[in-house]
Amino acid sequence: MVVFTGSAHKHRFQEEDFFEVLEAGPLKLRSQRGLEGVYELYGRNYAGEYLHIAYRREADREVVFHMRAMSPREKQRFRKIR
Repeated sequence: MVVFTGSAHKHRFQEEDFFEVLEAGPLKLRSQRGLEGVYELYGRNYAGEYLHIAYRREADREVVFHMRAMSPREKQRFRKIR
């Protein structure tokens, strides 16, 4: 089960964008800040936008709390890895 907080939509991205990134096979990393149980996804939606998504795992659900466009540096890193 996936839950979206209000802050997840702050940068105009919607739930559909999250699921599109998942379907496209994102790059999944543990939190770059060292937060336990927090993961970051880097990927593209169907519109071709590069997205950075942060979520945490809680019991039986994932809570998406941040979705935004990747920075130029993140895009470069993502393209290099992919």
